[in-house]
Amino acid sequence: VHSTIQVASFSPSCLHSTMLARREPIDVFSAIQHRLQKIDTMVEEMQMDLRTLHRYGGDGDDDGHGDGEDEDDVLDLDHIELCSFMEQIKSAVQLVRAALQEKVMRMTTNTRGGEDDDGGGDEAFPSGSGHLKSVLESLDPQLKQCALCLAVFPSGKAIKRRLLIHWWIGEGIVRSAAAGKACFQDLLSRGLLQPAMLRPHCHTAHYCRVHPSVRDLLVAAARSFSYFAFDRDGEPTDECLPGTTRRVTLCRTRGSSRHGGGGGEYVTVYNLSQRYLEMDEAWLGEQRGMGTLQLGRWQTSPEHHVEMVRPDGVLGAAAAAACRNLRYLSLRGISLVESLPESIGDLRDLVVLDLRACHNLETLPASMASLGKLEYLDASECYLLDQMPHGVCKLHRLQVLKGFVVASAAGGKKIPPCRLADLAALPLLRKLSVSTGRQLPVAPDDELPRLHGFAALESLSVRWGAAAAHAGGGGRMDLSLLPRLAKLDLRRVPAEELQEVVHPARGGGLRKLCVRGGRLRAFGDDVTWDVVETLRVRFLERLDCEWRQLRSTFGKLRFVDKRRCPKLSSWRCDAQGIWRREEDDGGDRN
Repeated sequence: VHSTIQVASFSPSCLHSTMLARREPIDVFSAIQHRLQKIDTMVEEMQMDLRTLHRYGGDGDDDGHGDGEDEDDVLDLDHIELCSFMEQIKSAVQLVRAALQEKVMRMTTNTRGGEDDDGGGDEAFPSGSGHLKSVLESLDPQLKQCALCLAVFPSGKAIKRRLLIHWWIGEGIVRSAAAGKACFQDLLSRGLLQPAMLRPHCHTAHYCRVHPSVRDLLVAAARSFSYFAFDRDGEPTDECLPGTTRRVTLCRTRGSSRHGGGGGEYVTVYNLSQRYLEMDEAWLGEQRGMGTLQLGRWQTSPEHHVEMVRPDGVLGAAAAAACRNLRYLSLRGISLVESLPESIGDLRDLVVLDLRACHNLETLPASMASLGKLEYLDASECYLLDQMPHGVCKLHRLQVLKGFVVASAAGGKKIPPCRLADLAALPLLRKLSVSTGRQLPVAPDDELPRLHGFAALESLSVRWGAAAAHAGGGGRMDLSLLPRLAKLDLRRVPAEELQEVVHPARGGGLRKLCVRGGRLRAFGDDVTWDVVETLRVRFLERLDCEWRQLRSTFGKLRFVDKRRCPKLSSWRCDAQGIWRREEDDGGDRN
């Protein structure tokens, strides 16, 4: 505990200086609480790192193909001991915080004698909850609605920025992802959100948390606006009470959750913690004004498993016919969903379709071609998908496509698959992730070379199949044909030299390169990546490259992230595998 507190810059001398500067005891306690919250957040991030270590703890396969998702879980005694220490630290910090909070509440009651409290004892903001109230009241209507959506999430838990933005799009609070990002950043700058799980190579906050004191205020405000239904303890409930709220949260109860009977129309149905869903089909058929239907998990961890009873009925013709205003549909992480019905094509206003980690999903309907307003489609981690319907290339508003499956020629298939070259017809596509289906260990030789004509593509991820290391081939991408590409992520590379699968472009826009797993031994002797500034390499047991050679190949390198690459010991990375140019004597290449 002592060492953790030191890392968080909290020491007796720091406390002493705080007391001299503020002098008021209540302010001193609040400042301590603020520092303890930072320690608590830091410990949670440490625990997440340890869980990542657990997930990647296996030795992988003999060829080093592991990409961090398919390796066996292996626990050793040191890992168990570290996890135990983290839990002890977290428990100790929570005890101290609870004691201080009780002390602050008693002092506030005694000094104010029951008068209206402006929240001077708030643990996160020494100036009091009055400050928080003034911040919330100063928000414009759009930003206030964005903030009120945060009231349902548990305090301190990491929330993905993208999921918040999709919710806001679904309700019509924001009209685009760019507007959602601006609102998210505004909430961060005002202190209503805290950044979480920051990445060393990226200064953008992709995750956030809600502080307990902020959440208390948001719950009170959400109650007053009838935004959600809460119990007496401030926890969201799954009550459907028409006239009191237009949003329903699905919360963990006994057995499955079956909703209906309220008879009202709602703009949002959001699954917070229900793992077994049984939706009332007739009730869904009445939700003509619904914009957001989040049935899947919002949590990052796959441990939050969701199962749905009779998914075909819930997504059938009756519900699709009623929910024509639906803009956001998430089945993220739901098992037992083997296919989507053709009636999904009736959701003509759908903007976001999140199917990530639907592990039983085998096919997508041809009617998806009718989703003319779709901007975001995520079918990643749907490992049973063999192909994408050809109608995907008709979604001309599509900006993000994740989990596109490269399939073989139609052959005996009843529905011709969509090919990579077909996606060039999507003028707004800026983010694309590609993988090979179960029947193809690598992409056909004529697929990857066809990655041209993508005028707006900025981010590309290619994942070869599990058997790629034994198959080889797969064609070569020419980055000169992708002038706007800024980020390239390659997983399970089936070649021994990087230049065998991708040819860099001189003076292009590529700034970030990530290579994870596969057979890679070298970047290539005659190839230079003269514009790449960020390089991340992981699970490359065969890669052998000296530091001097790396700096020669990547002349403008500013950041390196190296993990599980045993032959790269000469690289000047710290204990966490990180190197930054400014930390290395001005970027000396020697």
